[in-house]
Amino acid sequence: MVARMRPVAAVLLVAWVAAGLLLTLQPAHPLPGQVVTDNGVPFLTIGIYLDNLDSPFWVRQLLGNLALLLPVGVLGPVVVPALRRWWLVLLVALAISAGIEVAQLFIPDRSADVDDVIVNVAGAMLGFVVFHVGSLFRRPTPVGT
Repeated sequence: MVARMRPVAAVLLVAWVAAGLLLTLQPAHPLPGQVVTDNGVPFLTIGIYLDNLDSPFWVRQLLGNLALLLPVGVLGPVVVPALRRWWLVLLVALAISAGIEVAQLFIPDRSADVDDVIVNVAGAMLGFVVFHVGSLFRRPTPVGT
């Protein structure tokens, strides 16, 4: 069953990651008065998210960062069986997210934030949990099919 899903999962994963890269690696256009600064202090921005759960802007930021690499955890193990190990999903997500944040240091009106890496990787790991919970409900494939 999983092998039959592999091509579809691969297309979805590549499309999702490409869209995420497109969104995160182009110059931003902040609103007038909006300050764009880099953050190297872990949990500073996460604290802002948690203090502002009544703000649609901050909730979108949090959920967007969580969703960015979630498919790496859900679809990655289908596409690349080696990613059925949690620590490999973590390393792949860490590499992608850190790469995005380093690139954002050089993109106009973008900022690099260590908390984006933390939340992106948490999203991938959440996806990995979803993959494994889903695998509990898969029927075994009969021998010879």
